[in-house]
Formats: sequence, C-alpha cells, structure tokens
Amino acid sequence: RRAGPGSGRAAVISFGIDNTVEAKVLTPNDSTGKGDKKIPIIQGLSVSGSYDFLKPSYKLSNLSLSGRSQFTDKLGINYNGSLNPYQVRDSVDLNNRPVLDPLRGRQLRNVIDKYTWQDGKLPRLTSFGFSFDYSFNPEALKRRNANTDALKDKVEKGAMTEEQAEALARISRDPNAFVDFKIPWNFAFSYSFQYNTTAQGTNATYTNTLNFNGDANITPKWKVQFTSGWDFQAKNFSTTNFSIYRDLHCWDMSVSWVPFGAYQSYSIDIKVKASVLQDLKLSKRKSYLTRF
Repeated sequence: RRAGPGSGRAAVISFGIDNTVEAKVLTPNDSTGKGDKKIPIIQGLSVSGSYDFLKPSYKLSNLSLSGRSQFTDKLGINYNGSLNPYQVRDSVDLNNRPVLDPLRGRQLRNVIDKYTWQDGKLPRLTSFGFSFDYSFNPEALKRRNANTDALKDKVEKGAMTEEQAEALARISRDPNAFVDFKIPWNFAFSYSFQYNTTAQGTNATYTNTLNFNGDANITPKWKVQFTSGWDFQAKNFSTTNFSIYRDLHCWDMSVSWVPFGAYQSYSIDIKVKASVLQDLKLSKRKSYLTRF
C-alpha cells in the first residue's frame, strides 16, 4: 500500500554558525618578532536554530550553543547552553490580579510572542552545562575520538549496523565506554554540571556529578573495565558497572555487572566480530526490571 504525501505545510529555515577562537602568542627566545604561534582557545564553537515562516506565532526556535576547549592532550572542557529569544510576563486575570501557582504560591509567568531584543535585552539563558574530563593516558583519548569519528562516518553513509549504532550511542553518553585492546590501560575522570529551567525561567534544577572509570589488559586477550561516580545532589553513588571482555579471534565475549543500586543487573554476550553477522550472537541477561 502506498501512502500519499502529508497534508501539512512547512517552510522552515535552519541556520548555524561554527567558529574557532584562537590566540597568537610570541614564541619564547624569538629575536625576529615573527615567531608567533596560534593557541586554540575554543574548538567548534557553534550556535544553531531554526525559523518557521508558516507558524502563526513563536516562529524562532531556541538557540543552541556548544563548544569545547582542549587545553592539553589529557584535559578538555565541553560546554553547552540554550537561549530562549522570547520575553516572559507575569500572569494576571481579567481584573489585573496576579494568578498564583496553587502548589508554590508564586505568581505564574507566561512566555509571550515578543523578542527580548525588542526591549534592548539579551535572550534568556534557560539551560547551561559544562564538563571537563582528564585522561591519564592521552593515547586512549586519541583512539577513542578516532573510533567515534569512524562510527559517525558510517551513520552518514547509512552503513551502520544495529550493534554499531548501540556502540555509538553508548560512547556518546559515556565517551570512556570505548573498548580497545590496543590500549593496555587507561584511567580517567570527569566532572559535569548542568542547570535547567522551564521556558518561563522558573523551577531551576541542577545536576552535579563526578565520574571516574578505568580499564586494563590482564593479558593480550582479556580486558577488565569499571565505571562509577558520585552524584552530589543525591549524595549517592551513580550507576557502578564492572565489565570483562575477551577477544575470541573471530568472536567477542563481554560480561557486564551492576552490583548495587536501582539498576542491579548482569549480561553475558558472545557475538561474531564481522559487522555483516552482528545478529549472530548468544546472550544471557537479567535486567533490573525483572528483579520483582
């Protein structure tokens, strides 16, 4: 059965700006005055958004910000944010009396279809976050980034298997989840902070976590890995995971165990390495959802 085209209309233009911020400094002991060098300050500073010409109101989307600064081979900082371009106004009833939130007793606020810069103000910051990571083995960081880039290339070419898509998603959530037997050891930690509010700029929430992980080759064919962290808001450990990997030549074996917390579980997987045979695998797992 063939489906016809949708009845909705769209006229959206997306825009984005990518930039790199660098500084020039003089090379020490240079007597010619021309021996300067560039030092990258911000790599990949980007701003993006969209504008819908056919929407009756709120045509401009939020503006997304992101960037990264790599200070050394071992230390880098990521940051992100979101800007709301619309003004907010205190909510009142027909008699011009304040409308209160029944739960919090505070006056409600509404987002209005008027840009902040129309009153000489900057867009409102509704979310902001940053994280820094430090790896004691810079070679592991380089290979991890190269592997992630290779997976992203397969996404663009449409040649990614389900297993590879899961691997990319896992590395995106936790960049240190990359397993490479050519890296004999690694230990890394990261700190992240995130601030979020509603579109009205109320009910701010914060997350504040310290994560650490490491891995080591016991033999050329065996690797162990652990991941854990501390949630400063919850005052408790974040999800802690222990994993064992075995290279079986044409096959891979992995054992994963979450020993405590709300997500206690384990899994055992043996699968073929070849991407065209990724569906050929044996799995045994017990999810935290089946514990009750």
